[in-house]
Amino acid sequence: MAMNSKVGKAQGNALGEIIALSVDNQIKLEALEQVLVETNPMVHELYIGLIETLRKQKAVQLNRALTATPQPR
Repeated sequence: MAMNSKVGKAQGNALGEIIALSVDNQIKLEALEQVLVETNPMVHELYIGLIETLRKQKAVQLNRALTATPQPR
């Protein structure tokens, strides 16, 4: 039982690290976006458009992957 506890704790620590990295990256991206808005609004608009395009592509790819995955019986 101690082994399960250690595994669970390790998974929790790993998840915490992933969340911390995600939050840190989000902060950095928001800061970069703000700099872009202030320095070059036209490029910022292109950036926003590219993000939307990539989000749509990601959604399509995710749907393909999920529908291609065999469902458990």
